[in-house]
Amino acid sequence: MRQGTPCEPGYFLPEEAHQQLQSLCHYLHLLAELSQPEHTNPDALILPRAGLAHCFTQLAEAADQIVATTTFRPG
Repeated sequence: MRQGTPCEPGYFLPEEAHQQLQSLCHYLHLLAELSQPEHTNPDALILPRAGLAHCFTQLAEAADQIVATTTFRPG
């Protein structure tokens, strides 16, 4: 049996959700970079806490949606 076929047990993520997960990862890395202290990266854009909170809230909602599309197929 080929790996990744619907008959195998495990967690399965639709292709669109996988792409969303990759985007989520990209955004988290970007926020991590933007959140660095000024002395570490003085030319970076500084985001206020309220802005960061909004971004993290949006990313958490996106993660919730991705998890909701994940299915489990027992063996």
